[in-house]
Amino acid sequence: MMASNSKSLWRNLFVVALCTVSLQTLAAREDDDDEMDEVTAEELQMQEIPVDERIFVEKWNEVPYKKSYFTYNDQQIRDKWDYLMRGLKVPYPSAEYMKVQFEKYPFMKDGITNWDGNYDKLEDRYLSVWRLFFAGDFQKAREEGIKLGPMGEIPALFSQLMYAIYLTERQSIKYMMLQDVANRAQDYFDVMKEAEGDPEVAPIVASVKLGYAYAIARIAEESPVPIVVARRYIGKIKNSAEEVVDIMPEQPLAHAFRAGVDAGIMRRVGKFTGRMTYGARTTTVEESFADALTLAPDIPIVNYEYANALIYMNRKRDLNEAISYLVKAMKIRPEFSMDALDVMYSYKRLQEVRLYALNFRSFRKFEKLRRKFSKKTDRNLTSVLSDPLSMDMLNNPENYVLPERK
Repeated sequence: MMASNSKSLWRNLFVVALCTVSLQTLAAREDDDDEMDEVTAEELQMQEIPVDERIFVEKWNEVPYKKSYFTYNDQQIRDKWDYLMRGLKVPYPSAEYMKVQFEKYPFMKDGITNWDGNYDKLEDRYLSVWRLFFAGDFQKAREEGIKLGPMGEIPALFSQLMYAIYLTERQSIKYMMLQDVANRAQDYFDVMKEAEGDPEVAPIVASVKLGYAYAIARIAEESPVPIVVARRYIGKIKNSAEEVVDIMPEQPLAHAFRAGVDAGIMRRVGKFTGRMTYGARTTTVEESFADALTLAPDIPIVNYEYANALIYMNRKRDLNEAISYLVKAMKIRPEFSMDALDVMYSYKRLQEVRLYALNFRSFRKFEKLRRKFSKKTDRNLTSVLSDPLSMDMLNNPENYVLPERK
């Protein structure tokens, strides 16, 4: 009897050991896919990306369209405000609104320069900054927006986000721009907390927090997994995504972002690890995108991010549906800078998706080569100013390396 039990025990221990070795082998293979061998000790120790302030002084690239297309006068901005803000739901910065909210929340006045207390003049200044953002004059919008406190930070932050993602040539500059957005947004977290439950001010709080989370997410999505883990990006992003939806459930971009976070996790580590380790679920992705598309079906970024999510979750299984959402995003007629750039990127992303569909059986292989190309060349693959990714780029990245920045 004892001999039988002993054999059973040893057999069970052998099975456990075999499973352990198999899991370790799988983990090693996945780590290789995620470029662990290319991550330096310095990168792993660095919690934030150092920001070279020269990037804000140097002249920024121009948008690839005529700014006059989206340059509106004050009355046009007032008339179009609800449509232009259908994604963020930021309230119109009227003199009356500011007077009431500034008295309730003095922090909203902090950081406003050269203001004598005249709310009508302040409304004009806010309109001027938003006009710059809507047109696509992002550098000027950032410069003027940071002089106008928390409410001015919204057009400033989103101007910088748009420029970093769509107009920078270099990945390194893109990352510094995004890190700076996160840093500036985070400075407001503590003082804004008292206003989170106020429906009149909640959109301001939610938009600043969304700017922070979006910046961190854009860094994380193209970083090696060891760096994502070491810098605790996933926890920061998921927590922020939930906070924004809780604060502002009527904000379509908040729902789309929450869905995109879970899809992005599956993109990097797969469905099983994403669910078991990070709580990423396909149901969250589907339900949150459904909410976003119900609230605002005509926002280009919501449509193209849903296309991305379908690929991240199901690879080629839902490829045709994913392509249909990219095409839908491309056909939306933009009425301001953010939508215009999102539409342009939808076209570029469609070319990438077709490249993957025609040339790769493995999505992880495609992603690995894509990340390696960007790291070796320092090229920003989401820039709408550069050519779409090609097989020659993936196979010969040394031919596309940007010269060292002075």
